[in-house]
Amino acid sequence: MLLKDESSEPAVGGSARGVASSSDLPPELVETEQIGETMSESEISEDPGKNELLDTQDSGKVPLYPEAAARFPFKTADRLLDDILHDLSFINSDDHSILYSDLSNGILKSPVLSYSRKVGKTRAYNLGSLVDQVVLQTKFEYDSVSCPQHNHLQVFMGVLIDVTQQNVATFNNLATLPIFHLKVTVKTRDVLERTKKKAGITHYHSLDESEIHPYDKQDLLTFDSKDPQLLDYAIYVSSDSNKLILIEIFKPEFDSDEERDAFKEESINNRYEMACNRFDSLDPTRIPTQPDCINTLFKIFKGPLNRKSSEEPRKTINPNNVSLNSHIDPTWLTSKYGFELHVEKDEETGEDILEYAPPDLTNYHRDWKVRRLRESFTRRCLELIFLGRVSIRLLSQEAVNRNPKVYRIFSMMQTNFSTMFWFQLLGEYRAIFSTESSSPLDSDHHFIDLSACYNYIDRDIIRNYEAQCTLDPENVGVYVDALNFIANRKGAYQLIAYCGKQDFVGQEALDHALGVFQIDSKEFDPHNLNDSVLLSIYKNESASTRNPNRHAELKNSLRLLAKFKKSPKLKFYADYEPYRNVTQAYEILEVDESVDDDIIQTAYTVKVNDSPGLKIDCDRALYTIAVHSRSLALFNFLVQQSEEFQEYFGPDQFSYQDALSVLQVNENAGDDTILEIFQRKWYKEPVFDADQFLKLKGALSKIGFERNSKLISHFIDTGTVDASCLPAENWPTGLNNIGNTCYLNSLLQYYFSISSLRQYVLDYRNTVQHFLNNQEYASRRIGGREITEAEVERSVQFVYQLRDLFDSMIHAQDRCVTPRKELAYLAFVPSGLGVEFELPNASQANANAPVEKENYVNIDSEPSPPPNDEPLLIDLDDDSDPNNHSKLNKNSNDDGKINEFDNSQAGENDVDVDISMTDSPAEEEKVTKADSGSSSNNSNKAVAMNTSTRVAKISSDQLENALEMGRQQDVTECIGNVLFQLESASDPISLGDDNEQNDLVKQLFYGNIKQNIIPLKDETQVRTKYERFLSLLVNIGDHPKDIYDALDLYFRDEYLKLEEYGDVKRTVAVTDFPTILQIQIQRVYYDRERFMPFKSVAPLPFNETIYMDRYSDTNNPVLINRKRETEKLVQELNGLKGRQRELLSKNELGLSRKGALIETSNFLKSDVLETQGIQIDNRTGLAQELDNIVLGINDELSQLYHNITQLESKISHQFDDFKSIGYSLFAVFIHRGEASYGHYWIYIKDRYKSGIWRKYNDETITEVPESEVFNFSEGNTATPYFLVYVKQGHEQEIEPLKRVLEVTV
Repeated sequence: MLLKDESSEPAVGGSARGVASSSDLPPELVETEQIGETMSESEISEDPGKNELLDTQDSGKVPLYPEAAARFPFKTADRLLDDILHDLSFINSDDHSILYSDLSNGILKSPVLSYSRKVGKTRAYNLGSLVDQVVLQTKFEYDSVSCPQHNHLQVFMGVLIDVTQQNVATFNNLATLPIFHLKVTVKTRDVLERTKKKAGITHYHSLDESEIHPYDKQDLLTFDSKDPQLLDYAIYVSSDSNKLILIEIFKPEFDSDEERDAFKEESINNRYEMACNRFDSLDPTRIPTQPDCINTLFKIFKGPLNRKSSEEPRKTINPNNVSLNSHIDPTWLTSKYGFELHVEKDEETGEDILEYAPPDLTNYHRDWKVRRLRESFTRRCLELIFLGRVSIRLLSQEAVNRNPKVYRIFSMMQTNFSTMFWFQLLGEYRAIFSTESSSPLDSDHHFIDLSACYNYIDRDIIRNYEAQCTLDPENVGVYVDALNFIANRKGAYQLIAYCGKQDFVGQEALDHALGVFQIDSKEFDPHNLNDSVLLSIYKNESASTRNPNRHAELKNSLRLLAKFKKSPKLKFYADYEPYRNVTQAYEILEVDESVDDDIIQTAYTVKVNDSPGLKIDCDRALYTIAVHSRSLALFNFLVQQSEEFQEYFGPDQFSYQDALSVLQVNENAGDDTILEIFQRKWYKEPVFDADQFLKLKGALSKIGFERNSKLISHFIDTGTVDASCLPAENWPTGLNNIGNTCYLNSLLQYYFSISSLRQYVLDYRNTVQHFLNNQEYASRRIGGREITEAEVERSVQFVYQLRDLFDSMIHAQDRCVTPRKELAYLAFVPSGLGVEFELPNASQANANAPVEKENYVNIDSEPSPPPNDEPLLIDLDDDSDPNNHSKLNKNSNDDGKINEFDNSQAGENDVDVDISMTDSPAEEEKVTKADSGSSSNNSNKAVAMNTSTRVAKISSDQLENALEMGRQQDVTECIGNVLFQLESASDPISLGDDNEQNDLVKQLFYGNIKQNIIPLKDETQVRTKYERFLSLLVNIGDHPKDIYDALDLYFRDEYLKLEEYGDVKRTVAVTDFPTILQIQIQRVYYDRERFMPFKSVAPLPFNETIYMDRYSDTNNPVLINRKRETEKLVQELNGLKGRQRELLSKNELGLSRKGALIETSNFLKSDVLETQGIQIDNRTGLAQELDNIVLGINDELSQLYHNITQLESKISHQFDDFKSIGYSLFAVFIHRGEASYGHYWIYIKDRYKSGIWRKYNDETITEVPESEVFNFSEGNTATPYFLVYVKQGHEQEIEPLKRVLEVTV
């Protein structure tokens, strides 16, 4: 055994809070005894006044340092901690600027300005502490001597290690590792903490040793500023509650050369060799390791510390102890470490026995000398623990296996390198619970100058600034610079506003600001610098950097120059410059980036009303979003809310010529031309400067005011063009509704906007004879079937009608034209039903031929008799042969639409009652079939036919029935009918193997789909079928979340059972994509319970651009694998959703599984069963088991929700890398109303006019904001039902505006 027990005299009783039991003596006796024991005569003040204070007791309720706030320097807890970590770097520095200055003695007591610019060049030491207070106590709490009732002391002991030397590689290096010691003593006055403590960051002011109050001296008797081990110290007291802090940094305890050498390998070997010569029991081959020696020394010092009271026997050490002699030099115990060599007689042999006896450290509560000695022992143990923990990491595995005990001892000692203790010690709960990490800026000298940190709130930074200016008025300029720097780096309006109230600008800050702008203050007088020059420099420098620190420096310099020059213009720009990141702007207004302008305006208003102090921040956010979205509405709102913008960018800031110059237009330019140029600059030009939009808006406002232009004024106010103020040639032509033709009008506008199709129709001059004379055309097929002569004749006439309409839409002087009712008739009546036309005579030919653009348009808006000199195109005779009438048999929709219901319920007065989205066989119309067999012979027809429109032999009833059919007809039926007639009247470009005609219509609108039927039992027997498609049908009833989800459902693999193949998988993929992609949204369904159709208004979000790569028939292995992976993810997702539905489904009582379990558990817990005399065994246990099942369901639902969300997110991004087949949206068909009635219109995008969207609502065409087109709000009955995309690279095909008007003199 290394140690053995030795009896000792009993110790005087004492207490230490949290360490030993409290004294049984009355407080007044304890205090008297403590004072008498702890203060020597030399320590009692010779000042009679102070001696009188010692005769009284500190009440703990009166501040001992009422003028503490006037003491300089002051520091915060964060600053003091940082000083502790850097103090040794200054003391041990070999930098000449530090070595030959007072800083070489440490910085704990120094003002921050003396070292703030040097901290960043020094390294911080690591601060280590012992977590396990059982092994060694390093944290103490004592009652105050002067006021034990209300005051107490806390002591912390730790180590400081140079981070650059901490990772040693050898045992010899470790032996020279200096481990310094930190001791922090905090005296807390509990009463003052409760009554005087102020909110915010606490200010600690420096005290000289001579200024310590006698009451506090009684508690700090272990402190000795002349202690040779003490490297640096500082005493601080808080200005509010007079909390006292004593910081002491000590040298390493094992600091002598011989002590450091003792742990080196050579010394260990020599010492062990000598021990082996002395002790035969030692094995010369088992040389102790460095951790063995450290552990032995640790146990020597730890023994006296373990002794709880003087009544316990002291454990002595035999000088002949083998471990002692082989691990250390035993003589050091008496020569260095305060042990005594006792000589005692052996009672049996009478021989003298020598023992090393440690000092008695038990009375440290009362005897400050014992406490000081005990602290030195504690520091030695602490130093040995950290050395041992590093040393065991250098051991080989063989050495560890040979002596695992030592390795385990040091491994189990829990140490920690953290500064959290500091804030706990000072009661700085703000820092303890803060989640913010320290900022690199905390080491910037500006922050150090104000003893501040980046995460301090504005109020605390201002308090620090004011305290520094008050205590150190000679350096106010430096503190002003620091405050300005912090304000601009933080971008905090409160700090910036406060800085703005300071009238002083430091010269250093001014010189630096000019230097940032690359201006030499010695060459240029800053008073004479022009604001525009400074702004130009600032903008150029900001645009050239992406470094946020550089930008913050530029902003800081601009603010300072604005203040120096007293320039409101520079100040305005610095205050309101948009945020560099638009996300920050949305976060300030607390809105999502997807919201509309009106939501942003509402959010701004609410935010400013709730927090008026944040108005400038909100203005900046609004400005940023307006620039990002190029929203004229937001700019208008911004100017209304902030007068500063009106002051610097309002129309009064421009002359008329300046305004024209900004827009780069001639004063002779028309208002519409100016608007077109403005829109191009506004929407198309890149953003070089945020205020370019404000300048454009101000210039346009000036021009509108000077010209008194209603067109410009309306545009500025609304952001849209008022078509009524435009010349007719600058706006598309509307189409009058001639009765249930709103969706036909939408369709005609849609086809008109496709330039190649429009030009083809305008150039059309074919005749029926042309097709009859060409024998190659006899076998052509359209839609898989041959075309009859009657169909060709009516189709040619349809194209003539369409040609005349398109020509009118281009050349008409009016803003709208009326389609001929014959055009509507031919569009609505199925193409398979022929129409007989009268043979043209001379007068008819002359009347209808489009020889003059202002004369050829013949519009029959009412079925009244025409003038005598103008033939009527539609025969309205009532004596038509009744045998010529027959029922129109309408085929059911191939898409599975419900067609059988009555529409009579639609209200006659409903403004939306134009047409239905459904078909109704109950109101089938009678139309006249053309008997192709009984028609005139071909030769007679050939003579009569020309290229003009001719009269169709139909009655007025037939016409009205056709228009009524338009109300009942599905829009896709009308599209199919129109396109069939266009194809029938067109020359084929080529014929396919099946004689299917290839023409312009197919090139534009048709794609090809490949369908594979794959038997699951033999996947090599694939049956492939190719089909053309005109549009893709997506089903809103499947509840897709967006257009991609809907298309996924359309193209998903289906598993079927066929009689021929058995179980099969059906796959669908697109082999050829059309130029124009049409997507039909199925919204009408049949309610079999109510026997009536209904329309789903569920929103289906769609994008302006979609990519179809995932739906293509491809050989790309990456895309194929991605499809397979996505299919598996979808299957997994469906399984999760199925399980979720199962858990949430409700029974016939309306209870879910969870709800039923809860109700059953509650029933078992109630007294109903007892009152009814029903006995159930283990009722409580059963209820508990049900509760556990409910908890399990909750956990499962939570996990299901998490997994579903993750899977959906992953699936939505599966094809982000595949964007080779892109389509751009250009037309959206809208239906507002219900299934059996409603109104249609269309939105068409004009890429030639800055990408504006127009709403084509019959005769009215207006510009609308993009948000109206992409309105996916719930409950909106104005829902898209047909989306049209154009293939990327073919956008030039879409030209909605085509007007050519003759100038009349």
